[in-house]
Amino acid sequence: MDIDANCNTDPNSNHMNSSKRQAVKFQTIEAKRQKKTIDARLEINDQPQTNDLGLSGGQSSVALDQSPCAFCHSSKQSEGSGPFVAFAQGKEVVGNVDNFSNVIHVHIKCLNWAPRIFFKNGLIKNLVSEIARANKLKCSSCGKKGASLGCYMKSCPRTYHVPCAYDIPGCRWDDGYLLLCPSHASQKFPSEQKAKSGKRDTEKKISEHPNPNTTLLNFGKNLVLCGSDLSSNEKFTLVDFASSYGAVVSKYWRNDVTHVIADTDSNGAYTRTLKVLMAILNGKWILKMEWVKACVEAGHLVEEEPYEVLIDNHGSKDGPKTGRLRVQNNAPKLFNNLNFYFIGDFAPAFKADLLNLVTTAGGTITETKDQLISSSSKDGYTKAIVNQVTLIVYNANFSDNFGVEDEDSVKSQRLGAAEDVGQEFGCRVVGHIWILESIACGLLCLTSL
Repeated sequence: MDIDANCNTDPNSNHMNSSKRQAVKFQTIEAKRQKKTIDARLEINDQPQTNDLGLSGGQSSVALDQSPCAFCHSSKQSEGSGPFVAFAQGKEVVGNVDNFSNVIHVHIKCLNWAPRIFFKNGLIKNLVSEIARANKLKCSSCGKKGASLGCYMKSCPRTYHVPCAYDIPGCRWDDGYLLLCPSHASQKFPSEQKAKSGKRDTEKKISEHPNPNTTLLNFGKNLVLCGSDLSSNEKFTLVDFASSYGAVVSKYWRNDVTHVIADTDSNGAYTRTLKVLMAILNGKWILKMEWVKACVEAGHLVEEEPYEVLIDNHGSKDGPKTGRLRVQNNAPKLFNNLNFYFIGDFAPAFKADLLNLVTTAGGTITETKDQLISSSSKDGYTKAIVNQVTLIVYNANFSDNFGVEDEDSVKSQRLGAAEDVGQEFGCRVVGHIWILESIACGLLCLTSL
């Protein structure tokens, strides 16, 4: 998850100068709060939960009972390492890790930059083998083993722990999770090599193949593409395509994304990811990979609508088109006049993603019970929001405590706690899946819950 996505850090004043310098050299790591696991985390029926924690920018911290990172062997948390996450049986662990056996603890950034690790169907792949590989390599900075991140230059023997590389001002970082050590910092990443030649081809192709029917030509260099759940080959194809048109490819959702390119299965269904849900809420195009291929074959940018995805892997239909038309028509946001109070155990990073979705959709957040008391009163605050409905949201992923309690027991506890609060304050109760389903296919009827 990513992450991570919604964990912001502000340097303390005594670290301001060094943090600014490091931010320039390590800008892509800080842009990766959403991380490469984010797509896996937001699959509805089997999302792994993360233990992402907020950090005080630039400062290291040590939890006395924290197991060391399996990669860098440090128990410290810093801006360069990110927070700890724990894995057992291929899933991120929520809550008390003592309830699980064979738990692997890693820094989130050590995990993100390990080149062979990926997520599939909510499970982490190659974690153990990557740790074994890293533990054969010594860090060129500190001399200790566990250095998973090597210089991009094949002839260079330097390898680093991610936190160690973060502290080296001369290192350069690429969005494709590539590193150049200080000795080779003047070399170019693949994306930089293609961008220059691609820029020359762009004007030629567009001028030779005018297409007055497409809106894409009006974007020009402002075209920002973002892949969702793409295979390695599809990612390379997308990058090559963007280079040819002078476009930008972002690994993570950002507000200026114009098109999300989503992988689809044999039924044409796309995987529900944070990128897709954010694109729906922001009214952006969500297209099949065939659109990219059609553009390549045509030699120019083609119309998007024939390639717009229609259904997700949970059966929700027309969410992308509905969201796009909502924004085009300047309609009220999806969660307008809805207030949300989250109760119970949510992994912090996953909860942050949900909060991000809620606020993007126009909803508001109540953070404490004291605020619930205030909002349920008959004076002051509520007079201004008399039409607002408050929803109590519980974690409906009942498999996240696997191996500890059965799902029925977990469901009973979480639902019961949420209903108690709902009855106390006169609020409706929903599982977090209701939020995701509502975004994916239009607001679900509260009376049907």
